[in-house]
Amino acid sequence: MDEEQVNRCVCVGKTFEQLKAFENFEAAQAATRCGVECGGCIPYIKLMFASGETAFDIDDSRLAEFE
Repeated sequence: MDEEQVNRCVCVGKTFEQLKAFENFEAAQAATRCGVECGGCIPYIKLMFASGETAFDIDDSRLAEFE
């Protein structure tokens, strides 16, 4: 982990590991309001649900699919 990684929704203070407990992005957002404030975490959270990973490089090339 040489680069800084994204592993949480800073606005609501929830890690992707915590959000992974929900069935999908919509359920996580409804329960926690993740992605509602600045929206910067939305592609990362969607990638988390698609990949099962909970930490991502800031410039992960897979993010384009979820923007």
